[in-house]
Amino acid sequence: MAPHRAILRAVECKFMAAVPLTRPVLDIGCGDGHFASIAYAGHLPIDVGIDVMARDLPEAARRPGVYRQVLFASATALPFAAGSFNSVVSNCVIEHIPDNAAVLREISRVLRPGGLFATTLPSEHFPDFLLGSTVLRKLGLRRLSKAYGDFFNHISHHHHVYPPAVWREKLEAAGLTVAEQAYYFSAAAHRRFDLSHYLGVPNLITKRLLGRWVLFQGQMKPFERWLRPYYDEPLPETGAYQFVRCRKR
Repeated sequence: MAPHRAILRAVECKFMAAVPLTRPVLDIGCGDGHFASIAYAGHLPIDVGIDVMARDLPEAARRPGVYRQVLFASATALPFAAGSFNSVVSNCVIEHIPDNAAVLREISRVLRPGGLFATTLPSEHFPDFLLGSTVLRKLGLRRLSKAYGDFFNHISHHHHVYPPAVWREKLEAAGLTVAEQAYYFSAAAHRRFDLSHYLGVPNLITKRLLGRWVLFQGQMKPFERWLRPYYDEPLPETGAYQFVRCRKR
């Protein structure tokens, strides 16, 4: 895994691993199942994982003991009856879906009353906290700073980057009451996250050419030492991402 993604997913694992899941559980945006195999280790197998990225689903299905069932399905039209699940989880997924109102309605529909929904999302600070945006802003190049942040939102396929209050309003409209909401990933962490995109280019090249992110044992140790303080950092007052846990009314 690329270093920028490794540190972000490691922090998200801490949040999602602490969520008290009750079966049956639906994972929206399961990808290749790697994240679930770590974050939900205490709740495996997850009952159902869905994704629209068909190329990742065979790997998710092959991971031993991670999912009971893996389906190609859209979160805007979930192929399940109302009240099918007690828990729904989704790690940095729903911001990528243009019609997020439809996604939230579907999550609420398939949850049983009192059911739990937990998710991670980029916050409104995602573009501004990037290293490139920060440097350009300090140089007085505010238009270029904004363009840099907009570019990263674009290549990250972020359709929805909102502050906590906006997400609370959207969730409430779908019948989901927020029980916990917190920023994570400080401005300093996000600057290193941004720089890691560039420092991790060799890993991307070996992945494309050889199918492996890491070529030899110990290759990622310098990155681990450099990024570890941001895995251990306390929750910031504002962050580039946010964790949200809700209950269906």
